[in-house]
Amino acid sequence: MRAEAAMALLMLVMVLPTSALLAAPIRAAVPIYVPANLPVTGTVCLPSALAAGLRAKLYVDNAFMDEGSANETGCYKVTIKPLTPGKHDLYAEIYKGSIKVAEISAEVIAIEGMIVLRPDPLATVERGETKGVSLFIENRSPVNMSNVRLEIEAPFPIYGERMTRVRNFVIRGSLGDLRVNETREIRLELAVPSGFRPGTYPIRVNMTYVVGESAYSAPMRVSVVVTGSTGSSIQNPHPTTPATSTGEVRREVRTKAVIGEETGVPVWAFLAMLIVGLVAVAYVLWMVSRRQ
Repeated sequence: MRAEAAMALLMLVMVLPTSALLAAPIRAAVPIYVPANLPVTGTVCLPSALAAGLRAKLYVDNAFMDEGSANETGCYKVTIKPLTPGKHDLYAEIYKGSIKVAEISAEVIAIEGMIVLRPDPLATVERGETKGVSLFIENRSPVNMSNVRLEIEAPFPIYGERMTRVRNFVIRGSLGDLRVNETREIRLELAVPSGFRPGTYPIRVNMTYVVGESAYSAPMRVSVVVTGSTGSSIQNPHPTTPATSTGEVRREVRTKAVIGEETGVPVWAFLAMLIVGLVAVAYVLWMVSRRQ
């Protein structure tokens, strides 16, 4: 989940008349909540034609973070680097051309585990297996989120209930609203190819949502463990001529083993001896017939 600090500060400009932009610095009364240890990206639109073209410089804890300009509709898009858990000071300068027209500051609170994906690892899947799993997403922030959308990417084919396949390894869907402390279940189906290399692989989850008038984006992930078992590709080494029953398999093995294993003579040697014997018998019969 990402509450963009830069955006939230800039939202204050929405309530300011243009003539007031030259006034003293403005302090936000309400803290801005962001997830800790995640980059914060978002868009804030200032509903005024006078906001078009304004430029914002953003500082966090007195360190320059990012810079962005409003487009023709007065919308900004700014990204903040991951913040450690706790309180941070955010400060923004608004420029029109080279002239600074406003200063805005606010308290930012970065929360550890603001959005939770569980379980992690999501599943343990064998090579060659297709497995249904449930991914749970929980909103532990102090704000409700609306228009929540997910894009999930896996290193192998993935399917999702009520989700659209963007391409073979990517699905996308909408969750609607996600309120404070609410948990949603996303049912997925993972299809791991039989030749897939065993190991631990990430399932990337990009979550976008809206808080108030601002849209945010939060990249997250969980892992999937692929084991070395290969299922049918090893269990049935002759897929073109499958056995229909256990008895049939045993009869096939018996036929191949009876000459080699029970007599202790290789098949090729047995056949050679048989041919030599037949030739000898034929020669003897021929000699007998000539004497008669």
